[in-house]
Amino acid sequence: MIPARGKGQRCSSPGVGKAVFTVSVLLALLMLAGCADNSGGGTDESWRTTELTDVRTGEVFSVSMYPDRPVLIQTFTITCPVCMMQQEEITRLEREGAVPFVLIGLDVDPNGDNGSLLRYTEQKGYTGRYARSPPGMTRSLVDRFGMTVLSPAQAPLILVCPDGPAGLLSPGIKSAADLAQVLSGCR
Repeated sequence: MIPARGKGQRCSSPGVGKAVFTVSVLLALLMLAGCADNSGGGTDESWRTTELTDVRTGEVFSVSMYPDRPVLIQTFTITCPVCMMQQEEITRLEREGAVPFVLIGLDVDPNGDNGSLLRYTEQKGYTGRYARSPPGMTRSLVDRFGMTVLSPAQAPLILVCPDGPAGLLSPGIKSAADLAQVLSGCR
């Protein structure tokens, strides 16, 4: 017979805490194992030529249309506060005008829409070109740069230099000064 517990009493069977801990660790390891190969490094470069539609102008463009200037690609969602902070730093840098570059903001939210993205960019006053990331481009970015591009809270930025190389910048919000330094080294 199991004794009844009174209000406020905890079950203190020996080994229950240890079992819960063990199961938790195993679940965490299983989840990490499923994410083990998310570093990118693939060879899919179709993201460079994928046609995008600027939500402000309706103009069709691609990353490859800017061979003479560095391009910053920011993957984000319109509900991400970290993304907003990063976009403010990018806008500050562009308004300073010290370093020429092109910003392409890609909304990677699978449930997003052009109207919401347009309102977002207009209300916030962000500079740059903004488009919804087509599924094929998103897959290509993940193949090349890893799952970080789908983690907006890490403030992912991809730098594409005029001579062709592209790389994912380190996670976290980059200040306008930090971005100016990175962009200056990309000529």
